[in-house]
Amino acid sequence: MSVEAALPRPLPEGFLPPNCTYAEQDWPVLARQWFPLVRADDPLAKPRQVVLLNLRLAVYRMPDGIRIGRDMCPHRGLPLSSGRIEGEELVCAYHGLRFGSDGQCRLVPEKLAPKTADCFRITAFPAIERHGLIWTCLIPEDEAWMPTASSEVEATASEDSASAFKLSIESIEDSQKELALNEFHRLLNEIGFGSTPNALLSSGS
Repeated sequence: MSVEAALPRPLPEGFLPPNCTYAEQDWPVLARQWFPLVRADDPLAKPRQVVLLNLRLAVYRMPDGIRIGRDMCPHRGLPLSSGRIEGEELVCAYHGLRFGSDGQCRLVPEKLAPKTADCFRITAFPAIERHGLIWTCLIPEDEAWMPTASSEVEATASEDSASAFKLSIESIEDSQKELALNEFHRLLNEIGFGSTPNALLSSGS
């Protein structure tokens, strides 16, 4: 499936989330991996906060698909997940800035003059549907590559058992593989995709 929002690298070189719990050398490596955030069939009538690698994201559904942005309004840094969807726009709950599906601000309230809409844009990330989930990558380098579902599926005690996924993380160190898998498992558990999801390391896709 094609990328719903093809975007340039959204984060500056050397970026680390505030209060990052990952080592400075590990975070950018992990941020180049793909992780699942929500179910593809989730209605997402209201923006939802999801934390990925210590970075708070806002996940929301627009008329043309699911969007993923940093959960921080570019005006004052307040959470966009507190906002609402009105028609084809995401509206910040605090000052009423309105953002289109491309993340660009479309309307700035008069009280914020002389600021213009061109001054504000959401830091956005790609959203790809695969295996019934929506995946993203914080520092996308190969948007065509995605985890593949393994033919080996282990049932779990959960009603929603999780398939095993092949993750192309052969090029990173063992300690970083463990960090990536821990984050992968945590996200799948939060999504409700099985109580003990199983992931397989792969030497390629």
